[in-house]
Amino acid sequence: MLKETDYPQMKYTSIIRHFLLGATIVLAASCGTTKKSVKENIPQKETTRKDTTEEAYVMPQKEVRAVWVATIGGIDWPREHFTEASQKAWYEQMLDTLQKLNINTVFFQVRPKADAFYDSPYEPWSQYVTGYRGKAPSYDVLRWVIDETHRRGMSFHAWINPYRVDQKQRPNGRFSQLDPKIPKSLVKDYRMVRVYNPAMPETRQRVCNIVADLLRKYDVDGIHLDDYFYPALVKGEKMRDEAEYRRYGKGFASISDFRRAMVDSLISSMHDTIKAVRPNAVFSISPQGNYENNYNTMYADIALWSKRGWCDVIIPQLYWSTERWFLPRLKWFSENATAKTKLLIGYALYRFDANAKSSVYRTADDLGVQIDSARANGRVSGAALYSAYWLMKNPVGINRIIASRFTSPTLAPYLGQGTEEKPATPQGIHTDGMTLSWESVNDCYYAVYKVVDGKAAFIQAVYDNKINVKETGSYFVAAVTKGNNAESLPSKTIDIVQVTK
Repeated sequence: MLKETDYPQMKYTSIIRHFLLGATIVLAASCGTTKKSVKENIPQKETTRKDTTEEAYVMPQKEVRAVWVATIGGIDWPREHFTEASQKAWYEQMLDTLQKLNINTVFFQVRPKADAFYDSPYEPWSQYVTGYRGKAPSYDVLRWVIDETHRRGMSFHAWINPYRVDQKQRPNGRFSQLDPKIPKSLVKDYRMVRVYNPAMPETRQRVCNIVADLLRKYDVDGIHLDDYFYPALVKGEKMRDEAEYRRYGKGFASISDFRRAMVDSLISSMHDTIKAVRPNAVFSISPQGNYENNYNTMYADIALWSKRGWCDVIIPQLYWSTERWFLPRLKWFSENATAKTKLLIGYALYRFDANAKSSVYRTADDLGVQIDSARANGRVSGAALYSAYWLMKNPVGINRIIASRFTSPTLAPYLGQGTEEKPATPQGIHTDGMTLSWESVNDCYYAVYKVVDGKAAFIQAVYDNKINVKETGSYFVAAVTKGNNAESLPSKTIDIVQVTK
C-alpha cells in the first residue's frame, strides 16, 4: 500500500516497500472471464438456475466488495487501542460501517513487518497489538477478528508483507534490536529498511512455512500480498546483491532478470504452499498500478503471474483520477492480468479531501466515475477500497458514492481457477417460526435467498446453518465454499408464513 507519509492527518511512520521470493513452480490452470453487465451497478450477469424441485429462478449478480484493514502503525486498526475491550469495540464499529455499505470481503493485515497478530513460532507478536513488540495480548486477536468478520457474513483474507523486518523513522535513526526468533543470516539492511534477503532460498522457505502455519491454525479465506517486493531504495542507494547474483544467478542474462526470477519464485512457491495446505483458499496480490514500475523497480512481472496461473486474483492499486492515469492503467491490467486470474480494482479513498491539492479530489464524484468505468470494462469482478479508516471518516461524502453503487447486499463471485466445483446442496431445510435452518455442508458458508416475482433476491451470507429472517415468504439457501466462493445448486424452496396466536 502507499506510504504512511501520504496521510497528512495521521502521526504514523513511513511504510517502506518490500519484496518477496520463492521457489519456481509452474502450476497451470485454466479459467475464462465472463462478459459482465453494469446495467444494475453490479458487474456479473444474472443467471437462471434450477433447484432440486426443478423450480427455475433468475439468480442475482455477484461482485467482490472488499476493504483493506491496515495495521502497520495502527492505521486502520487498532489505532492505539491497546486493551482488549477497546480493540474489540473499534473493530465492531468498523464492521458496522462496512455492513451498512454492503461490503462482503476484508483484507486484514496480520503480518506488517516480520511480526504477527497471532502467536507465531517464527516471529514475535506485533508491537501494534499491545504497544510493545513481543508482548502477547490477553486474547487470541486473529481468531476473534476472523470470527467477528465471518459473523457479519464477510470473507476474511490474511494480508501479509513477506520481507519487511523493520524500518527507520529517520535517516539517522537505528533499527530495533532483531528479535531472537529471526535468523540474522537471512536479514539484509538498507538505509531506511531492513528486510529478509529476497535472493536467499532459506528466506523463501521460511515465508512459505509461515504461511502454511497460518493456514493450519486459522480459518482464513485467503492469503493476500500487497506491492512490497524488491525494496524501494532512497535516491543514490544500490541494491548490493551482486554476491547473490554470482551465487544463484547462473543462466540469467542480467541482474534485473535474476531479481524478477526471485520474485517469480516467491509467487509460484507461495501458490503451491497455499494450495497444498488449503486448496480452496484464494491467493491474491495487489501490485502497484504503474505496471512499468512493477516490472523495472519492484521486479514484479504481473502479466507472467497471470499467464502461469500463479495467483487467483490481481488487484492493481489504481490510485489516480480518471483525469490522469486511472483509465489507461485499467485498460492495461484488464488486457494483461486476466489470463487465468480474476481482476479487482483498488481505489484510493484517502486521496479524497476537502483541502486536496487537486480539485478533482475535493468532491467524491470521480470515485463514482472510477467505479462505473471499471464495471463497464467487462473483465472486472469487483472493488477493493483503501482503506477502512476513510470509510469511518467519510471525507467529502465518499460513503454516499459507495452506497449509491453498492445498493444492496451481494455474494462475491467464484475466485478460483478452472471449472467451478460446486459443493453439495444443503439438505434438510426447515423452519421454526421465523428461523430458517438446514444441514451443514463441510467447509462452506451459506447464501440465503428470498424468491421475489420469480427471481432470487440475495438476503445475506451466514457462517452458521440457520438464520432468523425478518419477512415471511419463500426462501432457499445455497452452500458456498469458504475461500473461492464456489456456490452449490439451490436447496429446496420453503415458505415462512406468519404464525398467528
